[in-house]
Amino acid sequence: MDRNALVPVMAVAIVNGIFSPWVLMVFLLYPIWYPGWAPPLSQIVYMASALILSTVTIMLAGVPAALYERWSAHPRSIVVSSIWLAGTVLLTLPALPNVVRALSGG
Repeated sequence: MDRNALVPVMAVAIVNGIFSPWVLMVFLLYPIWYPGWAPPLSQIVYMASALILSTVTIMLAGVPAALYERWSAHPRSIVVSSIWLAGTVLLTLPALPNVVRALSGG
């Protein structure tokens, strides 16, 4: 698959990582995953939480695309990319109210 096809997937996943309601849960569980040697500053923990959630979004959205690639006799790159993007957008839907709130300034 072409690397440029993953750019929209990564962009949507980053939006999900920053604005998802699940980022608070990952943030609150920082004693479990955050390294003890790193300073526990809230800004750094939040940024790492968003990065973890973005990564999980990409991984989960890639499962249907990987299954299509595996089971299809002749997988097409554009279809794989579209499935991956659709999965990422679906996982990002709970974050949309927060995105709209941030864009409206309220």
